[in-house]
Amino acid sequence: MRPFTDPDRMPPSRDLAHEAAYALQSALSKHQLGGFPTPYADRGRIVLGEISAPTADRLATLLGAEPASTRSELPDWTEGRRIVQRLREAVRAAVEGEFVDVDFWPYCPRCDEDPVVTLGSLSPVAARNLTRALAAGVRLPGRGGQ
Repeated sequence: MRPFTDPDRMPPSRDLAHEAAYALQSALSKHQLGGFPTPYADRGRIVLGEISAPTADRLATLLGAEPASTRSELPDWTEGRRIVQRLREAVRAAVEGEFVDVDFWPYCPRCDEDPVVTLGSLSPVAARNLTRALAAGVRLPGRGGQ
C-alpha cells in the first residue's frame, strides 16, 4: 500500500508552523505590544493567547482599524465588545478571511482578574499573512508604525 502523499491534503509541517510562529513573534516585538504572549506552534496551528484590552485596541489600530475614540485600562462590557469587533475585523482582513476566534472577558470582581481579550489560533499561512500586515504597518505612516 502506498503512503498518502498528496501535498495539498497533508497537515502543515511542524517546521512550517514553528517558522510562522517565530516570524509572527518578531513582527509583534517590533511594535512593542506590551504583554503580548509569545505565539507558539501546537498541532500545526499558531496559538496566540490572551492580551489586555489596551493591547488588543492597539493591535487593531496597527492592522489598519480606525483608532478608537475612547479607551480605558479597564473597559466595560460594551467598550470591550467594540474593541473585540475592531480587532476581529482587522485580523480577518489581514489573514484574508480565515476564521479568527477573538473574545472579550470582562473584569471579574470575584477573582480580581483584569479584562482580557482571548485570541485563538491561526494556520501557518494566516500567521504569515498577519506577519506581513504587521510589517506593512511598520512602513506605512498613519497605520500605527513606530
